[in-house]
Amino acid sequence: MTIIYAPEEVIETVTTLTAERLSHFESLHIVTPVHTQEGPRYHQLDIHRITLLCELTDDFEVNEDALVIIMSLLDQLHGARGRLEQVVEAIGAEPSEIKLRLSRRLHDGFKDG
Repeated sequence: MTIIYAPEEVIETVTTLTAERLSHFESLHIVTPVHTQEGPRYHQLDIHRITLLCELTDDFEVNEDALVIIMSLLDQLHGARGRLEQVVEAIGAEPSEIKLRLSRRLHDGFKDG
């Protein structure tokens, strides 16, 4: 069961967040709520993103252009990690001789790179 949070709950959880700030993050398309019949809702991952955004702006004075770039890079990194996990899982399902051959090729490639 996935828990989702109303905007008020997110604002209560992230102490430096205001309704205006949350709306601004949404307008930058770096936080995207799920739209339900009860209104916008946020996942736990969104709360982590919002916390990071508040820390970056408050503690490090990162401007909104940089926020957009940082979050885009984090999203790309997260996507790449997911794809890498799929590759590792697929390799793990292969027979031992193929896993050994791939391991050797990867090891040799890392030595050269």
